[in-house]
Amino acid sequence: MRVERWLIAGLVVSLAANLALLGFIAGRFGAPEWPRLSADPMLGAMHVIRQLPEERRDALQPLLRPHLREMRATFPALRRAQHEIHEALTAEPFEVARLDAALGEFRTALLASQKAGHASLVELAAAMTPAERRQLLEAAARPHGMPRPPRPRPGDEAAP
Repeated sequence: MRVERWLIAGLVVSLAANLALLGFIAGRFGAPEWPRLSADPMLGAMHVIRQLPEERRDALQPLLRPHLREMRATFPALRRAQHEIHEALTAEPFEVARLDAALGEFRTALLASQKAGHASLVELAAAMTPAERRQLLEAAARPHGMPRPPRPRPGDEAAP
């Protein structure tokens, strides 16, 4: 009788886990795919500009240079804040105020970097054609702005 209880309990747990997995899979396939923008859409801009014809590349690249300089200038503050976060988390005794201050420094540096990046993106997008802006949006949705290889769609026939 005791073995039967364990078997029934195991069967119920297994059934529940399988149903949960099937629900997750069905939800992933049925959900609309929303574009996921990277934290810095300007990374996608660099890749898009590299792929443009030379004339357009020469016109748009100068708009990236100030952004890259500003971005490099924020790195030391971000690194210092990250180091301080690490130190605060590993310090004994742990000090809540120290971690809070380190996170505040990181947030301030990150916000300054984002503001500069967003201003650069607005300036760059204003100088782009509609097709180039679409390419920028697609590249910004990829990790590190890299283009995604084309994915076969249902109904497309594979090449022989």
